[in-house]
Amino acid sequence: MGHRRAEERASAGAETCGAGRRVTPRNAPSAPVDRVEVRVAAGADAAAVASGLRQAVRVSGGEVLTKDAWVRATSPGTNRTTRTGLFMVLGIALLYTGISLADTMVMATSDRVRELAVLRLAGATGRQVLRLVAAEALLVVVIGGLLGALVAGLNLVGMWSALGLLSVRTPIQIPWATLGAILCACAVLAVTAAVAPAGLALRRGAMSTTGVRE
Repeated sequence: MGHRRAEERASAGAETCGAGRRVTPRNAPSAPVDRVEVRVAAGADAAAVASGLRQAVRVSGGEVLTKDAWVRATSPGTNRTTRTGLFMVLGIALLYTGISLADTMVMATSDRVRELAVLRLAGATGRQVLRLVAAEALLVVVIGGLLGALVAGLNLVGMWSALGLLSVRTPIQIPWATLGAILCACAVLAVTAAVAPAGLALRRGAMSTTGVRE
């Protein structure tokens, strides 16, 4: 009885689902049926239902698959060439981002040489000045990371909502480990690019540094 109910539901689905779940006979009247989705009723024997369906589609050359097997068979895989190309594009983008970050921090620190010299004359030690520069660089990285996460989050929510309109419910997966590694690398690069020119400027001496033009 269970597999007969499943066959009846499959026949009804063949008349209504058109060329798939998201293509209806109204907007694709001539599209052939490429699959029929069958849900086993509660209490029915799944093995018996599958056996009955195989017998029903044997003449037409159809195939009976579970949901997981169908996903594995139809999901487009990413080959090695595509992955290599994606990693190359990502690597170039990260390289230019790192260069831009380091250049910005070096220029910003170099323009503040006189301010750093004034802090030395006010009684701050060289280590205190360098710690201040490092803390400011870390603050810049944190703010940049938060703004980047906000923009990326808005894009992800938009794509997730668009997929939801197509009845595709997919969970949002965030690679926290990768994002954390990138943020730490940016923090190290920013601190190094900011502290290095500040340390070189402090070596000249506070009095001589105050005479340097901005």
